[in-house]
Amino acid sequence: MNPLTWRYELDRIFSVRCEPAWSLAPGWSDRLRDCDLWTVWAGRGRMRLRSGEIELRPGVCVWMRPGGRYAADQDPNDRLGVIAIHFTPRDDRGRACLTDRRLPGEVHLVRDWPFFRSVAFELVRRNRLMAGRPPDAARTAHLHNLFRVLIGTLLIQETVAAPPAWARHRQFIEEQAARLYEQPATIAPVREMARSAGLAPDYYTRVFRSLMGSTPREWIQRARLERACTLLRETTSTVTEIADQTGYADVFQFSRIFKNRMGQSPRAWRNARQNQ
Repeated sequence: MNPLTWRYELDRIFSVRCEPAWSLAPGWSDRLRDCDLWTVWAGRGRMRLRSGEIELRPGVCVWMRPGGRYAADQDPNDRLGVIAIHFTPRDDRGRACLTDRRLPGEVHLVRDWPFFRSVAFELVRRNRLMAGRPPDAARTAHLHNLFRVLIGTLLIQETVAAPPAWARHRQFIEEQAARLYEQPATIAPVREMARSAGLAPDYYTRVFRSLMGSTPREWIQRARLERACTLLRETTSTVTEIADQTGYADVFQFSRIFKNRMGQSPRAWRNARQNQ
């Protein structure tokens, strides 16, 4: 039976920006009784597993499970932002598959990070909307469907291999792509990004598109728009301030691009979300 056909029983779902003194003590994993999917959306840190130590940064997902060993700390000057989802995978007989050999690997670097991140945050948002409300079968089903999209993305990407000639560029470009989402207002021109990768601009664009699913310019545009949407939803900054904070030449360029992509002006988009 393939993990894509399993049923995933969700428990706790939350997003948090870790406190300055936060760390994950080694004893935490001794108490892990279900699976825990961590998605890092901000910051830097290190995690120690049985298999070794990994860097925690945006785009890294860790599928923790009982029997594993997990300890972590963060850069106090660049605190971690994490979406944590506790869940139990079950097969068609309802049996928990917590240590099943068919579970995917523990560590994943998500290739289509904008898509995965947007689904993960929507899952958190939907879960918050359900808090304290009477049970609703339709809302619950939608929540589970969103989670299955995340699981499917992780499982599918494990079977996708980059062209051999481009494999050596994967880590560098994926790290570049993650940094673009962290600092969309200070993005270097594509030709400079290509130079830092040691590639000609045209070839760099082809490699980037193969690995990340879009051209560098498309990726940058999504990064800026996604950050702009977050600022519109979560802050009281003016549209002009947000245009500046997300790297647009001026508010007119920002408003034009935003409306073309989102179907509404930034102000109208913000008002619509505040009234939901």
